[in-house]
Amino acid sequence: MPLLAHDDVPGLPPDERRYLRGARLVRRGGALALAAIVWDGEGERRAIFTLGDAPALQALGEAEAGIVALGSDGEASDEREEMRARCDDGAVVEITNEEGVAEVTLQRAGRRVQVWRARGMAAAPAVAAADGGHWIAWHHDVREDDLRRDVAKWIALRFVDAAGGVFECVAPMLDRDRDLEGEEQSFEFPAVVVGADGAVAIFGRGSHDFYRQDVSAGGWTGRRSLSSGGWGSRGRRCVAAVDGDQVVFVRREKKGLQIEREPAPSGGAPALRDALTDLVPRQTSDVPVDRSFDRSADPATRHGLHTYFGDIQQHSAHSDGVGSAEEAHLRARDRYGDDFVALTDHESFLGKRTGPGEWEYLQRVADGFDAPGRFAALLAYEWTGRRYPGPGHKCVYVPARGTPIVSRDDVPEGRALVQAIKAQGGIASPHHVGWTGCDEDGHDPVGQPVWEICSCHGCYEHADHPLGARGDHDDQLADVMLAKGHRFGFTASSDSHGLLWHHGESRKRDPYRTGLTAVQAPELTREAVLEALRARRCYATSGVKILLDVQVAGAPMGAEIDPADQVPVVVRAVGTSTLARVEVVTRSGTVASEAVDARAVERTLEVPFTEYLYVRVVQADGEMAWSSPVFARA
Repeated sequence: MPLLAHDDVPGLPPDERRYLRGARLVRRGGALALAAIVWDGEGERRAIFTLGDAPALQALGEAEAGIVALGSDGEASDEREEMRARCDDGAVVEITNEEGVAEVTLQRAGRRVQVWRARGMAAAPAVAAADGGHWIAWHHDVREDDLRRDVAKWIALRFVDAAGGVFECVAPMLDRDRDLEGEEQSFEFPAVVVGADGAVAIFGRGSHDFYRQDVSAGGWTGRRSLSSGGWGSRGRRCVAAVDGDQVVFVRREKKGLQIEREPAPSGGAPALRDALTDLVPRQTSDVPVDRSFDRSADPATRHGLHTYFGDIQQHSAHSDGVGSAEEAHLRARDRYGDDFVALTDHESFLGKRTGPGEWEYLQRVADGFDAPGRFAALLAYEWTGRRYPGPGHKCVYVPARGTPIVSRDDVPEGRALVQAIKAQGGIASPHHVGWTGCDEDGHDPVGQPVWEICSCHGCYEHADHPLGARGDHDDQLADVMLAKGHRFGFTASSDSHGLLWHHGESRKRDPYRTGLTAVQAPELTREAVLEALRARRCYATSGVKILLDVQVAGAPMGAEIDPADQVPVVVRAVGTSTLARVEVVTRSGTVASEAVDARAVERTLEVPFTEYLYVRVVQADGEMAWSSPVFARA
């Protein structure tokens, strides 16, 4: 069936601002209908479409400020929708993730059944009624072979009978591979349907493609692609429902909502066996939360501050990554033990634009994790300009709840974007500058006080870096721009899209540990983290939690001081492994370097100071940290 595209909605005049999302299949008078959210520039509206030979608009609601989500009944729902699924008969599946432990439960007829529990993350449940019980599907990051948490996610399937017994299919699932390389990985966000004879079909998405996989009395079929593949920003949840001897399957492709009809699953109900529901006692090899740095050794406390670590650029299935918005926060908090995080999904990219309801959704999710003093969830997105010689890509960090997105569709140039964000009280930051460009003309040391210099794409400190770098625009790198007189501090982030080795670009299998930002702040709050970035009181690491404090003539990193023939540079560092070198870098290059063979170091180095300097710390294992520069006062 044809696409319900943003410029081709039946019964609505074309408008380039129109965008559809949140598809749900609902029953209206016994017939299937499609519910969706339509954004038309004035607001968001709930629309119902009949499904015949071609979709036809049945009803269009009044404009609303922003519809967060649609429930399984097609009515407006809340930010918990990604962790909840309802069946037509009243059964409800919910997923909770608490302190690193995920649990899937079925609530039915006043009874609660534990379906699955493990150390890891789970999300996106689906449920379908069948003879004698319910089929339940969801995705999670726990490997089936050794029960360790991993980066890739895969769909699990269980059957809960009327007595509350939990079962799994006897036949092994085909094509499940948590170690895939390339840009197409994972299998997540399931929809599950049951055929007339008890066979089951799962519809879900990979990192960029959509798939179907069936299980019946004959076992599992292979996983079959239903999409065009290729890098793109598609929808998160696909939806499917049986309609006679067919399955109506709806997904959001780059151009809009794609509606297709597939044969219903057949072949008889699959053979089942008892399923182990609680994996926690068996997860003896699980990797503990990373607490590799000793807060009592934090050198920032000498100045009444604390060092906090976070990944402030990563992507989910809300743009061209994998996983839910919740999982980005859960991973940072419960797996890596980070102090803060920012999810920076592309707001307009590859056929997808973030509307007011989705932006509200992302803010609510962040609010749900934000806990002053314990964990800070920043509010952010990625503005995606043209590659060099265009303005490149910039992450935007907004100061307060309710700050509207400044879209690249409305503000396509970098300088205008930075000025608009500055007027809102936020900040912008360019990244992978050697690949897509740094936008020199758009730089503003107030509106764009920090640059990301390290991520899964490599390190953009200088050309021919030992950590490698994607792209060949050496004239866009940090050292070149500092030498030109531009002022900015350093950050680092993963820029992970949830792919192992980031489809061959990352130097590490786990791309989420390819860059970290550290801030020195008096407290752990959104506001304090943002203020530290604004003041350049921050530093970058290659993905490990190296503690670093730098004072130049008594001034902190990011400061501006008077030039001098010689200045004392006091360096205090605590590594995650043995430190190898401490170096001071200026426009002239590395002007001081001292060997270290210890886990911690405190050194004072005397160097000339004319324009700027920063400190680079290198560990014996190759991991690094870079302080934000101190600049000569103009």
